[in-house]
Amino acid sequence: MRHHTTLPILLLALSTAALPAAGQPLPNATVATFPANPAPGDEIVLKLSGQWPDGCVPETGRTKLTTSGTKLHVNFNYSGIPGPCTAAVTPWTLDVPVGPLAAGTYTVEVTRTRTFSAPEAVGSGTFSVLPLAAATVYVPGFFAPGATVSMASTLAAYNNTDKNVTVAFTGAWDGLGAAQPPADAAVGPNGAAVLDSHTLRAGQHVQMLAITAPRRVALRATLERLETVPEGLAKVPESLGRLELPVFAELFPAGMTAVAGDVSLSASECAEGATNRRRVNLTLFNAGDAAATFRVSAVSATAGPGGPAAEKEYAVPASSIVQFNDLPLEGLPVCAAGGAWFRITGDQPFLAYLSTVRPETFPGVLPYEIFPAKLDR
Repeated sequence: MRHHTTLPILLLALSTAALPAAGQPLPNATVATFPANPAPGDEIVLKLSGQWPDGCVPETGRTKLTTSGTKLHVNFNYSGIPGPCTAAVTPWTLDVPVGPLAAGTYTVEVTRTRTFSAPEAVGSGTFSVLPLAAATVYVPGFFAPGATVSMASTLAAYNNTDKNVTVAFTGAWDGLGAAQPPADAAVGPNGAAVLDSHTLRAGQHVQMLAITAPRRVALRATLERLETVPEGLAKVPESLGRLELPVFAELFPAGMTAVAGDVSLSASECAEGATNRRRVNLTLFNAGDAAATFRVSAVSATAGPGGPAAEKEYAVPASSIVQFNDLPLEGLPVCAAGGAWFRITGDQPFLAYLSTVRPETFPGVLPYEIFPAKLDR
């Protein structure tokens, strides 16, 4: 009698141990792809993962991929598998190369075959292959000539596809409003191009550019410090350093608060007078069709209760970008440990960034920093 009761209990314990915590049957498989959003011509890879009832998890040697139209079938052949397997439930991952596929929606079936058994389903999934879609980004442009040193933005593009693409400038705005965008640029397959981001109309030093390009076109925007070469002198200006400019993926919606930081002055700067400190600038782009009011405050990274410092308001005309130079730093925690994070709220769609300019007292040091405003990562 004792044997009749022990065996069902033992079987129940084994069957319970074979199930993952979520109660999914074993084995199981989930299906993803690399790239996550594949396009025609991409070398697509199926990213399979899941849990297996023992240690003999799927591997390339027992994996076969077959394709029929828009149906992909991955089978793991466990017929006559040699050797013992550990009994523990085991997580597994496996990459299965597929190669290029035409545009369309594809289904994936994952099965396991064992000796004298029909294939059993392990998992399934779907994915779509879509033509490369264009995306619009926003990039600041800058040009400020000086007697010995000038500042100019640079913009480079790399076409990481095997097709010709066009990088289109779909908008330009400066302190006077909408401006004439630069000319579009054609970029060949796996080729690079230098784009014009620093040509501004007279009297303007900063602009915001809207750029539309297909996916897989990489953009790099920088601010470059250049030697000023006297007119008529046949000499290529010497580059004295570059730093990254932000490439914004989208406008911040009206009413949202973006943050930029951390703006931190050194102990020696904070101990000396204001003339020896870095200058802090705030650049605000109003993408709306009405004048915008921006509310800006700063909070220390180590601040306790009480919230940020008192807000200040800045006005920017419709469809314009304005740089507010040399912000008054009194009351801003730029000398506190961890520096200051700036909170920026606009009542029109907007973009923003802060910059600092160091006095010309440290030869060989690039005296600029850029702090793009962000809503999240």
